[in-house]
Amino acid sequence: MRPDSLGTLEIAFLIMGMAIITALTRSFFVFLGDRVKVPELVLRAIRYAPLAAIVGILAPELLLPPGALALNELDWKLPNIWGGIAAFGVYFWTRKMLPTLLVGMAVFSLVRHWL
Repeated sequence: MRPDSLGTLEIAFLIMGMAIITALTRSFFVFLGDRVKVPELVLRAIRYAPLAAIVGILAPELLLPPGALALNELDWKLPNIWGGIAAFGVYFWTRKMLPTLLVGMAVFSLVRHWL
């Protein structure tokens, strides 16, 4: 075993510690109950957190080539871009997930094959 690697016991302690921290942070409002009043502005802002997280994950994946770090490396020949645009259009038009996935993947596959 290399000196810089973790042992089984250390890994078990890390996993248990992460589980405890996760449980505490996620159950914060359950433990405190009505003693903590969250302002209405914060409650309204929290509604946008999932959308912001999805955009933060998907935007670089759709717009940038592998290994790129900046938007100036945008390449319109990427099949990701065209599949994403097609999927966005289908979802905007139908508001249904299955056609969105099918059309997005079909356009992605076609552009990848032809470009």
